[in-house]
Amino acid sequence: MIKKKNYPQLISCFKSVDKRGKFCKIFEKKIIKKFNFKIRQINFSYNKKKGTLRGIHYQDLPKNEDKLVYCLKGKVFDVAVNIKRKSKEFLQHKSFYLDEKKNKILYVPKGYGHGFQTLCDDTVLVYLHSENFNKKLDRGLNPLSEDLRIIWPIKRKIMSKKDKNFKNFNFKGI
Repeated sequence: MIKKKNYPQLISCFKSVDKRGKFCKIFEKKIIKKFNFKIRQINFSYNKKKGTLRGIHYQDLPKNEDKLVYCLKGKVFDVAVNIKRKSKEFLQHKSFYLDEKKNKILYVPKGYGHGFQTLCDDTVLVYLHSENFNKKLDRGLNPLSEDLRIIWPIKRKIMSKKDKNFKNFNFKGI
């Protein structure tokens, strides 16, 4: 089921399973139409260890972006944080579980930062972006900031220096 396009949500994907394995359709015309989504970039994320935390990332105006996130292997706790300063839900987050069995894709609209924590070893995600990466507009929030009130499921967090160094809260919103 597809809801309004400016709200993070899970979308069911076509899946076929038989003795050969599994086939999934992670992108199709109805998604393109509903969300006016144009693929500009596709990224792949391999996460070796359980507890890996990536995010909270977003791209600033004027190149903020929509994302579609699909878990090819493993399981993640996925978070979308509202970064729209004028929104009643500013800095509130929505959390989702993505895994290879549920066959759901997460839509993260413009105006939301995105991050995840892996819940098992060897987790693989694929992202479809509506904008090309622009290093000058690359932004983030510290995923451990108390202001975000995210309860990450795994205590041990493996993070990049970049994510650790985002300010706990020095954020103007978009």
